[in-house]
Amino acid sequence: MVHAIINFFTENTYIVNEDKHCFIIDPGADLKEIVSYIETEDLIVDGILLTHGHFDHILYINEVVNTYQCPVFIHEDERNFLFDPSLNLSSTISKNIVFQHKHLIETFQTPFTIKLNDVSITAYHTPGHTRGGVIYHYKDMVFTGDTLFKGTIGRSDLPTSDKKALMSSLKHIKTTFDDNTLLYPGHGSFTTLIEEKTDNQYLKIL
Repeated sequence: MVHAIINFFTENTYIVNEDKHCFIIDPGADLKEIVSYIETEDLIVDGILLTHGHFDHILYINEVVNTYQCPVFIHEDERNFLFDPSLNLSSTISKNIVFQHKHLIETFQTPFTIKLNDVSITAYHTPGHTRGGVIYHYKDMVFTGDTLFKGTIGRSDLPTSDKKALMSSLKHIKTTFDDNTLLYPGHGSFTTLIEEKTDNQYLKIL
């Protein structure tokens, strides 16, 4: 099951569960909303999965980890974003974000697979928006972070961004997954890969 919570930066936080175990993908949403859903569904938090380290995706990461004492999974190239407000861009808002629980960080290289109960979630490196951005493949869904949105793509003019790498990552998505794959982006509504192949100008040229 997938539940989405949208924060005031229009960022999508996803809670994915199998039976009573769940992962939180990109905890940018308000802690109260996250806790309310988890308590209502009586879920156990197995960890946090980060697509990348920008502030709108980690806005409540310290609060969530304080509450659940759960591990945080992040690509090894993205780790420094958790401690550097100039990289995670929280220096541009009123809340400088520095992660407080180094011992709970689990870095990985890709492809990286983790189990949610008996169901696999696999991360793939998709640099371009940031150097250590990843997507997560779960069942017939892909959580695309800020790499790919409905009708458009992520920015490539931010610290560690790389437009050429972003286009390569988009090509990887286009050629790896089935057309009927559901895409859950970091912002905006969900879509399908076939819809993006048909209507998204950036995928059409690849």
